[in-house]
Amino acid sequence: MTMKNGRERNMGGFPRGRLVALVAAFLIGADAAGTTPDAAAHIDGLLASGVHPRLRWERFTDFQEPLRALYLAQGSRPLWLDGGRPVKQASAALECLRMADDQGLNSSDYDADLLGGWIEKLNDDRAASAEEVAQFEVAMSLALMRYGSNLARGRVHPRAAGFALDVASKRLDLPALVQHLARDPRPCEAIAGLESKLPLYRNLKAALPRYRGLAENNDVSALALPPKLSPGDRHGEVPALRKRLAALGFLSQESSSKEPEVYAGDLVEAVARFQERHGLAPDGVIGKGTLAALNVPPAARLRQIRLGLERLRWLPERFEGPFILVNIPSFRLYGYGQDPERPEVSMNVVVGRSSGGHNTPVFHSDMTYVVFRPYWNLPRAITVKEMLPGILRDPGYLARHNLELVPSFGNGSQVYEPSLESLEMLSAGSLKLRQRPGPKNALGLVKFAFPNNDNIYLHGTPSVNLFQRARRDFSHGCIRVQDPVGLAEFILKRQGETWTQERIEEAMNGAQSRTVTLKQPLPVYIYYSTVLAEPDGTVRFFEDIYGLDRVLEQLLEKGFPYPS
Repeated sequence: MTMKNGRERNMGGFPRGRLVALVAAFLIGADAAGTTPDAAAHIDGLLASGVHPRLRWERFTDFQEPLRALYLAQGSRPLWLDGGRPVKQASAALECLRMADDQGLNSSDYDADLLGGWIEKLNDDRAASAEEVAQFEVAMSLALMRYGSNLARGRVHPRAAGFALDVASKRLDLPALVQHLARDPRPCEAIAGLESKLPLYRNLKAALPRYRGLAENNDVSALALPPKLSPGDRHGEVPALRKRLAALGFLSQESSSKEPEVYAGDLVEAVARFQERHGLAPDGVIGKGTLAALNVPPAARLRQIRLGLERLRWLPERFEGPFILVNIPSFRLYGYGQDPERPEVSMNVVVGRSSGGHNTPVFHSDMTYVVFRPYWNLPRAITVKEMLPGILRDPGYLARHNLELVPSFGNGSQVYEPSLESLEMLSAGSLKLRQRPGPKNALGLVKFAFPNNDNIYLHGTPSVNLFQRARRDFSHGCIRVQDPVGLAEFILKRQGETWTQERIEEAMNGAQSRTVTLKQPLPVYIYYSTVLAEPDGTVRFFEDIYGLDRVLEQLLEKGFPYPS
């Protein structure tokens, strides 16, 4: 439709002159905000591509959707630029990225140095291009999203690293986080609030500065000691050993000896302390294992700490109420009550052998019942590979090992007498093998059950001598506990009944099997970390018996987007 002289066209109810004025006002406002339609188009195009050509890790498909949501809410207007120049908040947020190393992460993953140089360049340039504006804007928001997500939830999904930890995923609104960081006067405090609240995390994080210093300044040359060095022995490398232990904090820097080449006195005591904190028998004798641990470079220990922090991010942010944690590499169980700082109960455990496919799996479940005087229901693989040959050779094998033949493992199942026919049925798989309750039962006198796909549980054992070994991976996968009475007391005292030590021992030594269903299921975490730290600053390192550190390292080396 035309109006006077056809000079002014009505556009959807707006006179053309008014529309031009509105567009001009929008463009002026856009420039004042630090963007133009061209810059907005570049932002949209960059987000659509999922690739940023200037970054260390170019692909960001894993953060594409939250970035789109952020800039949709922003109308593709920048958060970090004003009039084409970085706002002060950009420099403040950059400092948060530079602190990533203090969390066991890598500031280079978040392009901290690149962004720092970019801010300087944009502040100096008179007119940045629309493409430059868009690239900086997206890079800044992406770096903060990556860092916030990694700090809160970890970089790699636990299942990709062999951890079947089906804990509730930590919810994180990344667009809201970036918007908050863009206006919070203390952005680093805000982003630090995303880190794990677990004391285990806090203790391990506190060890980072010391081991970073050791990695930067310590002598990494290997000690050339003999295959075995016992107290009283003399060797030319003993002074270097003293220096190494002093650098690691196991001896004072002023430590000396009148006979510097004699391995004795405070040096032996320091080695024993070193052994105790590295999962070795603290006997003061330097053998193959101790020498190998002494020669691990501090940089490798620093990597262990960083891997340990990554795994702790996979756990719940905090634990509500009691829980049990079994750390496989340290061969220890910890039962935590109301105080998350210190366990109420701790004990040695035996875990699955690192050979033959018997690794104890890493997972989480809830303990639901305890069985006193349990049967041991033998898995088919153990029956066929380990029991059947002896049974077929020796008719007395079954009776001697307290074994019986049953069609199923349920209560009241018919027991078959040993015969040629029943043994053929056992070989064919139509009969099963179980061990009757008693002190010689492989599960000991109590079993602690938490449903899982691998049929893993905690239990006692008649083979108590194995708990004295420093390395304790001897089982088929289940976890043997050193103090079943103490563990039962820790678990059952929370069930609303009086379960004293005496009552527990009576149930363990009674005439019948007894199952106690827990009124309040107890979370159990079968965990894997080759390093743990204590509230007093003590750091303990353990051997990577299942090779899972290397698996996680290889996944982290891939960079963004990390395996999910």
